[in-house]
Amino acid sequence: MTLTELLQNAQFVVNAKGQKQAVQLELPIWEELLAVFQNHLDEEEPTQELLAIPGLVEAVEQSKRRVQAGQFSRYEDIQRNV
Repeated sequence: MTLTELLQNAQFVVNAKGQKQAVQLELPIWEELLAVFQNHLDEEEPTQELLAIPGLVEAVEQSKRRVQAGQFSRYEDIQRNV
């Protein structure tokens, strides 16, 4: 599956105003996306396909900072509250 096909499987979590707040992926899609990123990291040369996605690099860095700061929710906790 291409990176574009993987990202087309994204579902968005929106707030009460309908603004996108988060992205939700099925676990197999997430795992495949991680594999794509890992392959590109191993090559140490991001491809133009990855860099062409608006805001992707910034979003990944922001996500890393949030995880390091403990600002995340476990899937099990979210699923229990739905």
